[in-house]
Amino acid sequence: MLHFKKMLGLKKKTRGVQMINRISAEERLAELRRQAEIRSSKSASGTSRTPFEQDSLVHDLQVHQIELEMQNEELYNTQELLNESLEKYADLYNFAPVGYISLDRNGLIIETNLTFCSQIDREKSRLLNTPLEFYVAAEDRGKFQFHLEHVFTSDERQTCELRMEKSSGPELYVQLVSILVHDGDGTELCRTSVTDISVRIDIEKELAKINDELEKRVAERTAELFEGEKKFRKLSQEFHALLNAITDTLILFSPEVKVLWTNDYNAGNVHERALKPIGQYCKLLIHGHAALSHDCPVIRCFKTGLKAVTVAHYNGAVLDQRAFPIKEGTKVSSVLLLVSDITEKMAMQAEALQAGHMASLGELASGVAHEINNPITGIINYGQILINECLPDSMEKDIGERIVKEGDRVGRIVKTLLSYARDGREIKTSIGIPAILQESIILTQAQMRKEGIDLQIDFPNDLPEIHANLQQIQQCFINIINNARYALNEKYPERHEEKKLEITALQYTVDDLPYVRIIFCDRGVGIPDNDIPMLTKQFFSTKPFGKGTGLGLNITEKIIKDHGGNLHFESEKDRFTRVVVEFPASSQGEGGGR
Repeated sequence: MLHFKKMLGLKKKTRGVQMINRISAEERLAELRRQAEIRSSKSASGTSRTPFEQDSLVHDLQVHQIELEMQNEELYNTQELLNESLEKYADLYNFAPVGYISLDRNGLIIETNLTFCSQIDREKSRLLNTPLEFYVAAEDRGKFQFHLEHVFTSDERQTCELRMEKSSGPELYVQLVSILVHDGDGTELCRTSVTDISVRIDIEKELAKINDELEKRVAERTAELFEGEKKFRKLSQEFHALLNAITDTLILFSPEVKVLWTNDYNAGNVHERALKPIGQYCKLLIHGHAALSHDCPVIRCFKTGLKAVTVAHYNGAVLDQRAFPIKEGTKVSSVLLLVSDITEKMAMQAEALQAGHMASLGELASGVAHEINNPITGIINYGQILINECLPDSMEKDIGERIVKEGDRVGRIVKTLLSYARDGREIKTSIGIPAILQESIILTQAQMRKEGIDLQIDFPNDLPEIHANLQQIQQCFINIINNARYALNEKYPERHEEKKLEITALQYTVDDLPYVRIIFCDRGVGIPDNDIPMLTKQFFSTKPFGKGTGLGLNITEKIIKDHGGNLHFESEKDRFTRVVVEFPASSQGEGGGR
């Protein structure tokens, strides 16, 4: 209807159109009646009709009149409906929430609704046929021209955002959404919706401001965190340096008893089982086997939540293991194990204890010798009197001889005990191996006899002497003999024909230098192959806890090496153990090792 009645017009104009349309319908009906009368008169002048024909014509005209009246009424009703729709859509158009404008190629406002007029605070009459560019902010006019050009050169919807100037007040931020349309006469127009986005822009500005403030705070917080991390890293480095400087091993375990962290120090070579201990399990790293130890302080600490302490022998070292719980609330989240190598400390304590024992033994031996020597001398004298006064074949003489013999044996035991316990262990003299062994056996033969051990000694007569300290070598031989006694008693608790200790000696030369080799061989329980290299380690013992100090063979090896000798072990489990001791003969001066 001619560009939608020129974009629907106003209500007042619409009502005028309705009145004109009603008058036009009545006029057309009158005109139709007039033309019918003219035709009727012309027909009457040229042709005479019968009354019947005249009545028929009148009837036809009346019917046609009724039809025309009905058509006119229908047209009138349709016109009324159209007018109502026109009014409704005129309201929707003018009072829509967004502005609507139609522009020509030059940007002139051809049509607009009241909303747009309200948006820029101007009257509609002043807007029509004026360039929209006049109302666009100067900074955005180039953007508008670009937008308008694209509307007329493209079939696609175009959108842009710009600022428009109001008659008063702040600038208006709007969004233009435009499409190209053709009017009823084919004229190209730019149909545009104008949406007020000032609130959105204000929110975006506020969000941008908040974002800037947030970024500023984040930057400040990041700087604080960076500084804190820098300080933490420094403290961590100092802390780790301190932990790594501790001469003990520190290991942190997870609840799965898995190593989380360890310091650099490796007390007792705990880490030697793994180049990378992190991730290893306690059962492998500490205990060296696949099963967890029931006495493991880490396990006990996790279970009880209390500090756990134990002393263990590991790889030839004595380790003090202390486990400390680290809790989160009431739950133990991890355990810190402190492992200290106390081997040297224990050795010093053992040496001090040994020295104390020897001093006590010396005092005891001196007291015993003083208390026993005088009575023994009297007993021997009384025996000698019996021998002198009695007949040669008499029983009294035989008793006297036995008294003198046993008295001499008691005297030798006291003398040997005094010799073993006295000071002067640094003095070395030339002495024969049989003499040293005899002194050692005097102190052990009674016990071996009681245990049913068969002692067999086989020494050659021409065995050279060695340059040694009697008491120290005697101590070595006693340690070796006592170990053999233990092995034999473990295998044969009662008397047995194989329960024997064989001691042999021989002379040999190395590089034309004479040496003496003494071999102690027992047929006891033997020693496992993997334990043989550990026999002379401090505090290592194949005996159950409480039956061995783990120092005997360690001290024995030190003494033998100090005399320029060597100590070897040969053994087969459940068959035999052979201990080989070698010394340079005294012809080599004060002895030197090979």
